[in-house]
Amino acid sequence: MMEYRPLTDSTSHLGDAERLSENLAEDGYLLLRGLVDPDRVVQVKRDVMGVLHETHIIEEKDTEDPMWSGGPHPSEAEHMRYYDKIVRLVSFNRLAESPEIVAVMESLIGEAVTVWQQRLIRVMYPDPDAPDDAGVGTHQDGAKNLGYQADRFYTCWLPLMDIDPNIGGLAIALGSHKMGFLEHAGSSPSDAKRARSKGFGLDSSDFAWGTTDYHPGDAIFFGHVTAHRGLVNRSDRIRLSCDFRYQSVSDTVSWIAHTPGPDCRRVAQQIDAVITSRALYVTTHADKDTLQEVRRLMLVEKATSLERAQELVAEVGRRN
Repeated sequence: MMEYRPLTDSTSHLGDAERLSENLAEDGYLLLRGLVDPDRVVQVKRDVMGVLHETHIIEEKDTEDPMWSGGPHPSEAEHMRYYDKIVRLVSFNRLAESPEIVAVMESLIGEAVTVWQQRLIRVMYPDPDAPDDAGVGTHQDGAKNLGYQADRFYTCWLPLMDIDPNIGGLAIALGSHKMGFLEHAGSSPSDAKRARSKGFGLDSSDFAWGTTDYHPGDAIFFGHVTAHRGLVNRSDRIRLSCDFRYQSVSDTVSWIAHTPGPDCRRVAQQIDAVITSRALYVTTHADKDTLQEVRRLMLVEKATSLERAQELVAEVGRRN
């Protein structure tokens, strides 16, 4: 059974950019309670629940939280149907661009910021029998496998509902931001099946962990080298949260940041279809490490053809 320490609350230092920067540098995260108007966050939850009801993920849309009625978890096709709709919700996108969030980011970075177009909704179904290290796997958002190619960026994670330990929420790997970039196993999952296989990320047992209860309006900020994970949902309801990314307007980043999440996912799926194809194996006999590097390069390039994969296998082979 993993143990979790309470997270440090920095809410009392709102408006003090120097102190917030110090806390971020020391802890690797900032927990700010009630940063965003809770009513606005709850409206996003209601809008998301409307989409989940419309796409037959939940049976009732007028309950306080999205209740789970049992049965199989949604297929990849079902996931994409609601994902496409949610990221186009006006309330969802306004939440990403909240003046309160942007103001914190600008105070930390010291100049104007860009809000990424890759805006992520987290819809986590109950899995009461899962081991403690299940859930969203441990990772750093800046891991090279993810293809962002950004020198520095920040994530803001927001709960859309009350989240207690039974529902599970965000957990921070304490002190991980001082370890630099860590080597992640595997490649980031591009669909629900690969996500459940746990082939990507870091070993959660290597870290000390912190978490807390969360409420609508709360926000956690952390940098691209802070390792984190989503905890197992052992409740009777679906857990809803979202995370948005921010960086200085003067910094660069790959195409992924400028592309809606569902479209990024589709490109990654096309790449995975090539990487796992019989054709690529027969024509290259590339080993696992080579294929992992080729996948990363294809993601950076937004390349999806077998021909480009074959060329990259040869290029990686020459470098090695």
